[in-house]
Amino acid sequence: MKVLPAVDILNRKCVQLVGGDPNNKIFEYTDPLTIAKKWSEYADYLHLIDLDAAIYNNNTNKDIIKKILSEVKIPTEVGGGIRSIEVFRELIAAGADKLIMGTSAVKNIDLLKTIKNEFGKERIVIALDVKGEEISISGWKEGSGLNISDAIRKLDEYASSYLITSIGVEGKMKGPDIELYKKILSITEVEIIASGGISSIDNLIELDKIGIDKAVVGTAIYTNNIDLKEVRKVFG
Repeated sequence: MKVLPAVDILNRKCVQLVGGDPNNKIFEYTDPLTIAKKWSEYADYLHLIDLDAAIYNNNTNKDIIKKILSEVKIPTEVGGGIRSIEVFRELIAAGADKLIMGTSAVKNIDLLKTIKNEFGKERIVIALDVKGEEISISGWKEGSGLNISDAIRKLDEYASSYLITSIGVEGKMKGPDIELYKKILSITEVEIIASGGISSIDNLIELDKIGIDKAVVGTAIYTNNIDLKEVRKVFG
């Protein structure tokens, strides 16, 4: 299993939020590039999210995102505010390995088709944020009306990976939603990236045992509950 350190950027700072709430930060640092370079020393892949683009639909962090892509020497998946083919092209050209699409993937199949036709599904990660069994959209503020099973059946042909976040455990350091991941693994063969609640190496081992391919770690590495050096010893 690959472990992906998360670099989330809000108002040009590296942050970690509880429950996705911009007003509830447990970590904040003024230089996201320094953090990205630090994590890249101990990981093979980076998870980079532009929260301002995702939540507020603005481009205040775009120069930082591009600088990280140019200076960090490991592959990076980028998410946040990817709502058009033009933004997709721009970030791929800037060096992103894959791009993460959330609300736009759920609501705009035509855009997904356009991107798949131009770049192939290999470049597309579809983020599904799950509350109960329903997919939440628009920064977790709205329900989509789709349950997880229906969403996956609808989106399978467009995704190289699903980034699955269980909203109920996100940022709370209580462990991942193992039952949710088991269910998803039973209904798709697309690669699964687990996100939310991962608080220890034991959690990562448990996810690996049930067949999860990748896991995003955020809060736990910023609070020193998970040491990426130890992760590398366990998973290589």
